[in-house]
Amino acid sequence: MRVVIIGGGFAGIAAKCKYPKESILIDKSDRFLLTPKLIDTIAYGENSTHYRKPDVLAEVVNVNFREKKVITDMGDISYDKLIIALGYSQDLSKIKGAKDHVMKLETFNDALKIREEIVKAKSLIAIGGGDLGVEVIGSTVELLSRFKRMKKERIMLINRGHRILPHMPEQISLRAERILSQLGVELVLNASVEEIRGKTVITDKGEFSADHVFYAGGIKGSDFLEKLKLSLKNGKMEVNEDLSSVDYKDVYGAGACASTFYPSNADVSMQSGIHAITNAIEGRDDKFKPRALADVVDIDSNFMGVFLGSPIVGFPAKLLKTIAFVNVYYKINRVNLLTR
Repeated sequence: MRVVIIGGGFAGIAAKCKYPKESILIDKSDRFLLTPKLIDTIAYGENSTHYRKPDVLAEVVNVNFREKKVITDMGDISYDKLIIALGYSQDLSKIKGAKDHVMKLETFNDALKIREEIVKAKSLIAIGGGDLGVEVIGSTVELLSRFKRMKKERIMLINRGHRILPHMPEQISLRAERILSQLGVELVLNASVEEIRGKTVITDKGEFSADHVFYAGGIKGSDFLEKLKLSLKNGKMEVNEDLSSVDYKDVYGAGACASTFYPSNADVSMQSGIHAITNAIEGRDDKFKPRALADVVDIDSNFMGVFLGSPIVGFPAKLLKTIAFVNVYYKINRVNLLTR
């Protein structure tokens, strides 16, 4: 049995670690992007990548599903089962003008660019009150506070819902809102963004302008999925409950590129990678039901979140986030030892 894994992100490395001898990991880069650490790149200029050695360092050009071959710029690779774990891109399709006028955070270079622009800018608007939007605002405040410019800035967070971090307990949402307000961030809640025109965000609650607009309003799968001509749902690869593709029974989707009913964070992505390769190798059709462990955000060094369904703040929250990173580093280093 040969399982080929396309993409060496969180889902890909977890799958590789589970069945190292039976799997071949393909990625076009030998650098693993720790997306949760991109906010540290913005705030401190830290490197958010880590060396990761795929079995095949190559760019995937296409997939011949009929002949079961992954076509790369280094040659074709045959498979018995295929796992597609290509990560995410930010979905700018739902807001008119977003593609032309917003900053997005997908890569290490994106984070460096945002850091550079924040230092020069006098104002910033972030759209989206989920983990990403909240942490980008937090890292912006942290960066500007070291330049002693915070009182001169206008920093605004626009959120569609009535509270930020809606997937967390209400007391965590309220705590986050209170901290952001104390830091001088303007919160515009229950506001639907209708259009972005230049440096102006047009909402049903009025128009707001800033030097830069950052978008964190939603994600979709990699644009490469469209080239593969797979069935998509909300821009993601459509999968069955066992993570198998709705198009091909020997193909699976894992991580943020797969359309599931669960949040696309690092922990759930790794669980999905393990689940997909287990079903593929063992010929099972078990439904994917991730364990909700922890979700922690950092707002200007204020750590808070949820652990096993309960609110958690302060040092315990920070410790959980540290443990999560240690787990990721362990898997990356294990992949480096296991690759062919």
